[in-house]
Amino acid sequence: MTGQGRLWAWFERAVLAAGLLTLALLLWRFEPALIWRLIAQVGFGFLVIIPLQLFDHMLNALGWRQTFEPEEARSIPFWRLVLGRVAGDGVNYLTPSASIAGEFVRPGMLATHASEEAKNASVVIGKFTQAIGQAVFILVGMSAVVSAKLNFLSSLHSGIAVAMALAIIAVIGVSLYLLTSRRIGLQRWLGGSQLVSGIRERIRRYIALHPGRMATSVAFFSAGYAWGSIEVLVICHFMGLSVSPIQAVAIETFSNIIDSLLFMVPAKVGTQEAGKVAIFHGLGLLPSQGLAFGLIRHVRELFWAGTGLTLYAINRRASSGTPRLESRTDP
Repeated sequence: MTGQGRLWAWFERAVLAAGLLTLALLLWRFEPALIWRLIAQVGFGFLVIIPLQLFDHMLNALGWRQTFEPEEARSIPFWRLVLGRVAGDGVNYLTPSASIAGEFVRPGMLATHASEEAKNASVVIGKFTQAIGQAVFILVGMSAVVSAKLNFLSSLHSGIAVAMALAIIAVIGVSLYLLTSRRIGLQRWLGGSQLVSGIRERIRRYIALHPGRMATSVAFFSAGYAWGSIEVLVICHFMGLSVSPIQAVAIETFSNIIDSLLFMVPAKVGTQEAGKVAIFHGLGLLPSQGLAFGLIRHVRELFWAGTGLTLYAINRRASSGTPRLESRTDP
């Protein structure tokens, strides 16, 4: 392992340790027995909460489908796209890779239903449209929170959050330009292999010819993030908490902001719970309820992350047991 690799490994351990310490301190501060009573109150509600995530995966799969050319999208079974989303999200969730490692998993989940070039290009485009979708949700959510006058944030802090979302969109726009530019200097800097050049050309063509599909992809991903607000209402219902729809939107909006800032923490250890404690306190709810809420959501996330890793392992075993087909490329 190189010096840089060892440094990154130590950083990962430090981040994970900090997250575990944060979680331990929160449990000590709010008494494990109290938190357990709040979680146990959900009971069989977990049978409703956990399957709800499937709708989020389906919305994201619809967003991913829009990143393919129309004829390619029709040749890919929808269930394959859903499996790709579940598997990729599982890897992203459990690894400290800045939500990148799972993107390498998704193409393989589509088997031979599209060319390697098409699958790889769709994953890159999907990563961009998903990021834009998240930024759009944050902008809409912040607008709703400010207009509702929840007094959660000052106008300065609200402006900072909106500026962050706009900055995300700006960075994405610049990245797309660099990725698709035909300038010789940029091509040399980004790499000139045939595979990379082919993917970049497909992305450039997609953006030029299918702006409607790209906008639709953003809309589906944004709807996926908005679906989290529905989950907030459902979890709070089973916890016996009275939360208004606008409060649910606020909880999910600020949760997305925190997740974006602390993306390097694997499995959101500690950050999930600490974030919810702060958000619930800011909304006038009990911090202990926020901690219990965060742990309940963590149970759901770990269930689906484990499901994703299992699907990935099954797919790899099935792929290794069949003859490998040559990748089809566009003429």
